[in-house]
Amino acid sequence: MLSYLRISNFAIIEEVELTLGPGLTVLSGETGAGKSLILDAVALLRGGRASAEVIRSGADEARIEAQFVPEPGSAACAVLSERLQRLGIETKGLAEDGLVVRRVIGRGGRNRIHIQGQLSTATALAEVCGGLIDVSGQHEHQSLLDVGSHLGLLDRFGVSSALRDEMAQSFEALTLASRELQAASLDERSRSDREEFLRFQLTELEQVDPKPGEDETLRNEQKRLRSVEKLAQAGRRGEVRLYSGEGSILDGLSSVLRELREVSGLDGELAELTARLSEAQVLLSDAAHDLRRYVDALAADPERLATVEDRLHILSRLLRKHGPDMSSVIAKRDEMQSELSKLVGHEERRLLAGRAVEQAQKQAVQVAERLSSARQNAALTLSAKVESGLLDLAMDGAKLLPQLSPRPASRGDDPSLVVPVPGGELRRLGRDGFDRCELLFSANRGETPRPLQRIASGGELSRVMLALRGVLGRADQVETCVFDEVDSGVGGATGDRVGFKIRSLAEGKQVLCITHLAQIAAYGHHHLRVEKLISDGRTVTTVRALGKNERRDEIARMIGGARLTEKSRAHADELLTHAQGSPMTRTRSKSGVMSADVR
Repeated sequence: MLSYLRISNFAIIEEVELTLGPGLTVLSGETGAGKSLILDAVALLRGGRASAEVIRSGADEARIEAQFVPEPGSAACAVLSERLQRLGIETKGLAEDGLVVRRVIGRGGRNRIHIQGQLSTATALAEVCGGLIDVSGQHEHQSLLDVGSHLGLLDRFGVSSALRDEMAQSFEALTLASRELQAASLDERSRSDREEFLRFQLTELEQVDPKPGEDETLRNEQKRLRSVEKLAQAGRRGEVRLYSGEGSILDGLSSVLRELREVSGLDGELAELTARLSEAQVLLSDAAHDLRRYVDALAADPERLATVEDRLHILSRLLRKHGPDMSSVIAKRDEMQSELSKLVGHEERRLLAGRAVEQAQKQAVQVAERLSSARQNAALTLSAKVESGLLDLAMDGAKLLPQLSPRPASRGDDPSLVVPVPGGELRRLGRDGFDRCELLFSANRGETPRPLQRIASGGELSRVMLALRGVLGRADQVETCVFDEVDSGVGGATGDRVGFKIRSLAEGKQVLCITHLAQIAAYGHHHLRVEKLISDGRTVTTVRALGKNERRDEIARMIGGARLTEKSRAHADELLTHAQGSPMTRTRSKSGVMSADVR
């Protein structure tokens, strides 16, 4: 849900802050007051293209900031968290504080976007916020006009997630089998060259037969063998000073102990010190004897030194080729042995891989055809339900038809994913099956349906979206819907039906609706008035939340014009009583905050 919106220096908006709540929020005001500017600003949060022309005269930049608060623990919160993680954006505090985004449009084409305080891109903004908010009104902001989204829309409406998951799994199995076949189908020249290279490399490795940590052990031995004379001299001098030399340390210590033992019985503390010195004498004596044995065992061994250095030279050559350490060299040897085994048995492997592709393709095609059949049935049901919804919205005879067609094959496609259609044409299998989907629309009875984005007006698109949202229900993942021009060409009882439809949609979603029609405005849970004023000689747009009496007067103004009369007020009271007192609206919780702060 969009809980907070701030717009600064955007066209004639100097600064507007809105705290938005759940349910239906109505925005009304005179033509040209700036209602659609708010819609345009919200649409930029979906990653749309921004122009420096929207910056208020005299300002250096326009700024749009918003906070979205998903319901903690909801599927929407989990999906949003997954999107952020995929984009490398911090998700800490998402459940508690929501998602904070900021878009700054500067002069000279400078454009900065921050998501959760992290500098980002318009593409990332579209991926993150595109599924949170949908704007219906101006063509460039219509998700309905994105043909790439139509198949997903149809699937969410009437195709089981289990069947879609089965298709994705079958496609993954087929692509894995295809990669294995491609690897097994290297041309003979390449295979032969690779086999020869691997044999040469393995022969060298097997002849050397390196061991883990061998190079480190040999370097330590090399250091010892190169320093035999130094080690022997130091060892001999140490042994003499400790034990065998005249006036050695142990002789002196023996004298000290004799003297102390004579008097140690007179003081317990001295006796303890004497005992410790006696232990030290034993330890020094042992160390002196070990040092003598170490020196006696030392001997120069030029042949062993030469052998060690030759071995280290060979190992260094292997490390340069396959390093950086012996573990990596050994792992590389094992890897090459495995690859060589596969190349030697390449023909058998290729035959097995080919059979695996055939089996995986057969399975994937069967699932894709079941998926296509399910989509055809869902398309018929969706078309009928939307047609009924459009009839309620004063679009008698209007039709929305999801048209399914095979995805055509293209040059360079993986051959395992290209399957002939009965009749000779080729179709390409994808993760979502064979199908493409495009919504076709006919506004009047008897007209041939044509692509929606080519023929529908802004008002028609808004009403198609409203009917579609109502049909999709909980399958629709968008949390916030914004409608503009939905009242175009309607009035009276039809306007009441449109208002009821929007209010019904607002039972499960947050809805913002820009309207000039009192019958629609009466259904709102919250009402904002957009006004254009002159301040310090400049035009500014302001927005304020209306109280109960102000709301009645605003609806009365929408009915009878600027001049308020008791009759128009009474009519407004009647509309409000009817709209707010219907069984559906009485069940709606009145919780939620709505305020507007304008400067």
